[in-house]
Amino acid sequence: MDRNNRSAHGRILPRALVTGLAWLLASCLAGRAQAPQAETSPGDRVDKIFAQFGKSDSPGCAVAVIRDGSIIFKRGYGMADLDHGIAITPTTVFHAASLAKQFTAMSIMLLVQQGKLSLDDDVTKRVPELKVGKPITLADMLRHISGIRDQWVLVTMAGWRLYDDLVTRDNILGLVERMNSLDFDPRTDFIYSNTGYTLAALIAERVSGRTLADFARDNIFQPLGMKDTVITEKHGQIVPNRAYGYRRPDGQPFQLFMPNLDVTGPTNLLTTVEDLARWNRNFDDKTVGGDFVLSKMIDGSHAQMAPGVGYGLGLQITKYHGLNVIEHDGRDAGYRSHLIRFPDQHFAVACLCNQALAEDNLPRRLVREVADVYLADRFAEVPHVAAVTPVGDAPEVTHVAAVPAGLTQYAGRYYSKEIDTTYTIEVQEGSLMMTRYNYPTVRLTRRSDDLYTIRDFSRPLWTAVVHFTRQQSDQKIDGFLMSGKNIAHIERLRDSRFTKIP
Repeated sequence: MDRNNRSAHGRILPRALVTGLAWLLASCLAGRAQAPQAETSPGDRVDKIFAQFGKSDSPGCAVAVIRDGSIIFKRGYGMADLDHGIAITPTTVFHAASLAKQFTAMSIMLLVQQGKLSLDDDVTKRVPELKVGKPITLADMLRHISGIRDQWVLVTMAGWRLYDDLVTRDNILGLVERMNSLDFDPRTDFIYSNTGYTLAALIAERVSGRTLADFARDNIFQPLGMKDTVITEKHGQIVPNRAYGYRRPDGQPFQLFMPNLDVTGPTNLLTTVEDLARWNRNFDDKTVGGDFVLSKMIDGSHAQMAPGVGYGLGLQITKYHGLNVIEHDGRDAGYRSHLIRFPDQHFAVACLCNQALAEDNLPRRLVREVADVYLADRFAEVPHVAAVTPVGDAPEVTHVAAVPAGLTQYAGRYYSKEIDTTYTIEVQEGSLMMTRYNYPTVRLTRRSDDLYTIRDFSRPLWTAVVHFTRQQSDQKIDGFLMSGKNIAHIERLRDSRFTKIP
């Protein structure tokens, strides 16, 4: 063999070695393809739930997952301030809306514990402005079984544009002083009433000599280390690290959407998910209130919000996949919130958002999806993610065309003494149309004789029902009764009287 051939032969690998290396490489590649992928962590699955908010040009949410009193996952998604590009973190402060109710109830219960109040106290003796002629207890108000009409329903019926116009406690008390009827007799039914919590805050102030904001700060927030939590008495109060609220109407660019509420009791709690974790831990540690107070707050046996949903003192008591649940949500302007506890599992999820989310995408659904991640092995049945049915009746779908003949008998001006407001009903192009101060004219759709409905009447009343009444003597129209439900089809108003002006 010549020299060149020898050199070439020296660079050639033995056939057996080549075959072996090829087999080894193929085996490695096959092994890599067949190896199971790393299991997704719970945190990654939570990130996926909130992926819709993880953008630099969108509002979002903060979430904290709590087990045995400690936060095991916390994160912010989206932006707290779109003007200045400030991102949401677990320490971002949000307006938490109706989550305030449980803190108002705790304040009342601390005064009960101190012997300064009783849950059986007659509210009319503590608030003489309320003159409805029915005995109502403090417990009735906190459980929403008092029958006292809801303030947000009343202010919008009277012409305020909720979250555009300023609403103060004096405005609410003015409506309370005029109130001469109830949605129902006390303790006979359930309708959610923010008014009861405004009056509860007023009672706490009159009994303690301190505002609810100061009382809660010294007796709840500071003892529990909730250093970033406040109750604001004025909507313009400066609160460090606050997320602004937003809405996105009909796919348009985001707009600021802030609550203009100078009212404490049912709302105006500002807090963080980290502070809500500290509040949640108190139901196990019982640092504030102890067994006496906390057991009363979570007793849902006296009021039924809906089938399977009891209401304690500022807290809803229900079940989720067979597990006991204590929870509450909040909705004001461009804010949505939810705190859910699974007491037997010592597990909780806090979620605060700064966007007016749709009904099918509320924190109520989001916190349940998070619970699905961590508690699926505890559920009595297989969870169906995102299948959250709103409490309330199914929406009415039957439509009956208005009958032009005889419509003129309904035309006229109608006055409500309770809200000191007049509505005008006219016949326009074969339909009844209602006009009221500060709101667009709306159409009345006929359901049956003397019974009409209105869609999109106001924020609290998505559907209003107008039932015209007649004099017994000559059967002429003498007024109407208005009732209504919110967008979740939950009753918010019953038989509010308007009298036809001769």
